[in-house]
Amino acid sequence: MLQNKISSVITKKSAALGRFINSSHTAEFTLYSALNQQSATKATNSVPIDWKKDVVVIPVQTSIEDLKRNHRLVKDGFYVSHRLYVEKIPEKYTTEPLPTRRTGGYDIETRERLYKRVGGGLPIYWHFVDFKRVGPKTGPPLVEKVIDIIKTRDRTSFLALVAHADIKRYILATQNMKVGDLIRTSGEIPRIPVKAFEGDAYPCGALPNGTTVHNIEPTPGYGAVFCRAAGSSAEIVNQINDRVIIKLPSGLELSLDKYCMVTVGQVSHATHKDEKLSHPVDTRDLGYRPRSGLWQRKDGYCGRKVHPPKPIKVVGTLEKEEINKIKYTFNNWSLTD
Repeated sequence: MLQNKISSVITKKSAALGRFINSSHTAEFTLYSALNQQSATKATNSVPIDWKKDVVVIPVQTSIEDLKRNHRLVKDGFYVSHRLYVEKIPEKYTTEPLPTRRTGGYDIETRERLYKRVGGGLPIYWHFVDFKRVGPKTGPPLVEKVIDIIKTRDRTSFLALVAHADIKRYILATQNMKVGDLIRTSGEIPRIPVKAFEGDAYPCGALPNGTTVHNIEPTPGYGAVFCRAAGSSAEIVNQINDRVIIKLPSGLELSLDKYCMVTVGQVSHATHKDEKLSHPVDTRDLGYRPRSGLWQRKDGYCGRKVHPPKPIKVVGTLEKEEINKIKYTFNNWSLTD
């Protein structure tokens, strides 16, 4: 009898619980359907979200054509250096690391041995770095967030993975850059020089004299060529009309167009030049074969020749002003034009 009573009570309670669950499910379904209808009406009305009104979105400017222009092509891939090459060119810009193959000191096409001390080494993955910092000409700058900073074997400096909206790319990291920093890119040249922070990119004509910069373009829109190695940096010396004078670490001065993009700060991994290899295995890991023992470094026993500084190198074409020359001829009687 007692068991029958307990079973009847349990069945009654389970039935009540089932009715409660069904009612809650129906309530949730009606709530979700109402929310979906509201979102559908908002989508049809196309009301912009507040925080997305002023967001600047610019796609990655470095293309596969730039990659082909700056590298020697071979078969379906391209040479990264005389030590390694990528077998296949990617279809578009990607942040995925690409595997590389060693050359062993041989030319892939002619099979001619070019370098005797090249061979072996640990595997290296090549990263597609975007050297074009392109920003809006007017209005608010392009703001990107630093997601990660990585150390790679294909470059001496660290790489920073930055993103805005759903676009990600690799750029050169600066010396004091940290994960979570916000960097800005602008193509506008204001009347008063801007006070830029490390990692920001501006045209060289928008920065004051004495600013430390790197990742320098030779011509507007070409992509950075100068000061890309670890720890390198240049200095803005002067600005004359529409030309900006930048002094490189070698002492060479460049005269660039004021719209050439530069990045503020010093390239990361400045201690790279001070790092020493402590064991011969380290050189083998880098892909260097042992020396024969006959080579000796020049010690400057007879001194070195001191050369004068090189003149300013003008990059780009300059329009020459036409000068109207007046010729005078003289005879015994008059001075004629």
